[in-house]
Amino acid sequence: MTNRFVLAGIALVVGLVLGWAVHGLLGYSQTTDTATTYEDWRVLCPAASANGQHCTIEQDTVNSKTGQSVARVAILTDKNKLSLITTVPLGVALQPGVSFAFGSDAPKTLPYRLCTAQGCVAEIAMDDKLQAGFDAGKDGHLVFTLPQANAKPVTVPVSLKGFATAERAYRNAEAKRSSWFWRMF
Repeated sequence: MTNRFVLAGIALVVGLVLGWAVHGLLGYSQTTDTATTYEDWRVLCPAASANGQHCTIEQDTVNSKTGQSVARVAILTDKNKLSLITTVPLGVALQPGVSFAFGSDAPKTLPYRLCTAQGCVAEIAMDDKLQAGFDAGKDGHLVFTLPQANAKPVTVPVSLKGFATAERAYRNAEAKRSSWFWRMF
């Protein structure tokens, strides 16, 4: 009698595990783009079937008076390394670039890579120091200059509210996109 209960218990556990794994694999949509908001950040992922594309973590700063985007900060995987990308409006002074800092830390200057219809883009590889700044949870700011005479630098706040949760979701989504094994979880 005891052997039957043990076998029934093992069969139940095996059935639950297999059902969970099959549900995870079959329930994962490979053709759907996703966008999820985590307080001030959002995680955007292209469909898993879009090979070579990666998820991004983004935050837009919007002018409260005009409703227009003033700056975007994004973290994404580029050539298997994380990069910090900032986009600011067209018409900025290209020299010296855009500065980025957390709290009262010394700013890091990012040179502009290119300007498109969406704005001027600056990029830098995420090193350990920059990652530590994000992990510390102190809000940051971007500083850029407009080319008018006597123009004061424009400071744009970067909130880290929700960043830790968004980063976990980003890493989870990237793992699911690249491995069938992680789709079970």
